[in-house]
Amino acid sequence: MDQRRAPNLSVGPPLQASIEASAEVSRDSFGESFGNRRAFQLDALFETVSELSRLTDPVEVMEAFVLMSMGALGTAQGLLVAQDRRSGRQHLVLRGLPESDKERLPEAVQSVSAKVRDEGGMLSRQVLVVVINESPEKPGLPEPLRVVVEWYLDEHRFGVLGYGSKVNGSAYDHQDEDFVLQLVTAFMDALASASVNETIRGLNEKLQARNTELQRALLDSQDIQARLDRRYFHFKSICDTTRELSGNLHAKTLLSSFLLSVMGTFSAQRGFIVLWDRREDRLEIATRGFSDGAAPSFDAQRLDAVFRSLLHPPFVPAQGEKHYQVLTYDELQSLELAETPQVGAAFLVDENWYGLAGIGNCLARSEDDQAERELLPALLQGFLVSLDNALAFETIENLNSDLLRKNAELQQTLDELRQSRQTISLLEAAANRFSSLLRTETLRIKQVNLFDCLALALVSLVLALVFNASSPGGISLLPETWAQPRPDYIDVAWARLKHESQGALFLDARPTEFFNQSHIAGAENLPLNLFDFVYSMRFAMLDPEKDVIVYGRNISRRYDEQVAAKLKERGMVNVRVMEGGLRQWQRNGLPVEP
Repeated sequence: MDQRRAPNLSVGPPLQASIEASAEVSRDSFGESFGNRRAFQLDALFETVSELSRLTDPVEVMEAFVLMSMGALGTAQGLLVAQDRRSGRQHLVLRGLPESDKERLPEAVQSVSAKVRDEGGMLSRQVLVVVINESPEKPGLPEPLRVVVEWYLDEHRFGVLGYGSKVNGSAYDHQDEDFVLQLVTAFMDALASASVNETIRGLNEKLQARNTELQRALLDSQDIQARLDRRYFHFKSICDTTRELSGNLHAKTLLSSFLLSVMGTFSAQRGFIVLWDRREDRLEIATRGFSDGAAPSFDAQRLDAVFRSLLHPPFVPAQGEKHYQVLTYDELQSLELAETPQVGAAFLVDENWYGLAGIGNCLARSEDDQAERELLPALLQGFLVSLDNALAFETIENLNSDLLRKNAELQQTLDELRQSRQTISLLEAAANRFSSLLRTETLRIKQVNLFDCLALALVSLVLALVFNASSPGGISLLPETWAQPRPDYIDVAWARLKHESQGALFLDARPTEFFNQSHIAGAENLPLNLFDFVYSMRFAMLDPEKDVIVYGRNISRRYDEQVAAKLKERGMVNVRVMEGGLRQWQRNGLPVEP
């Protein structure tokens, strides 16, 4: 089989120079007819090079080259099979041949690929004319082909090119063979250039895609950074607010500090906070940013209506649990303020302390930000802990003040008792001297008449009245209970049933010295002379509805009735005095201590 190879263009002269040199030789060596044919081939070659040089897609180059080369060679049949081993792509161009031939064409390419693999020394840019004017013997190639060319662009890209018989019926000669080699060489140049352009386009597309991904990643990172910055700001605000509030132990200043912190965190220009003491019906209000007369005003009646509308599940807290509720826009509107706050919350410390807070005209706030919605509850949690501590501290302060006042009163009572004791000693000394005088006079007179006895009794009565009037523990000449309503009485039998069922509190109204000697089992001591002190320390929190049975009196003092009257004044409803007192209780054989 005749095989001719095209020169390796990677080391030879440029293609255009070769074309011009070949044209010059043709004009000098052959006749006019041969020259015209050669001129046609050179024009066709020039047009092919010009057309292919404008194409940048390898597929378009292959499609255009098959058609242009068929026209230049004067044949109606042509094929091109191209293989790229590196990418695995294969392209077929079939013109003037049955479509069924496409199924066998890959076999022809496989034989070329095997040749490249077996003959590893195959040069790049090499063209081989393996068949001319004969039917191809290579498997897979259609039988009508009369020219078969193998081309190798490099070790990865190669293929087979085939043409059928000429339309005019003439055979292919050496001039046609040279022309085919030149056409294929131009085709490989165009294909290499298009492949380079395709590679550059692919790289550009990958670079653009990578730039797009990097731009998207940059935007995502900027968004994440912004959210992290907001989170850090919120966390720092919570820490600063908690640290500032934790050292504040007064509710009034605590409200102002918390309101200022919340307004700073939300960049709010106006805000208010109100704390309501339901038991004392007292309000503490702090406002900022409002002009004169524009600050919201609250009273106990209005707050009662507001919290009655809010006191429904889930706002109702468990026993002892601090609670809060961030208000919705409708709930904020229901407050009927002159300016509806943008953010607000209701809170309660316990069943007595209720509060309401709101801020408005926020300069920077996002409704859709989850972190923004979680910020106010976080601030409220720390605030409620600090407020509970401040209220507890104020309660302790008030108890200490009350205790100091009680101690001062007790000290004054002790001083008066000490002074009275000195007075009693003086009076006893005077009485002894007077008795001694009387005895001396009695012995001296030896006979006493009725007038002397009456005079002695009158003097004794006067001295007794003087002593009783000057003593702090003196006995009232008229019972104090005469001016008070008669207390409710209970007999010993009913008192026994109450004692056995533990349905009543037994109070011994006698002085402590008598109580320590003997008292009803389980009874508590509430002496009349220390009633205020003992009651505030031990019985102030007693249920007003609880049954109370009081006992303890002697001939001169009705401790039980007076203590019962004082308990009634403190709001105790079910207070009764036990008839017969401790003596009747002991006569019935009921238990006593110690």
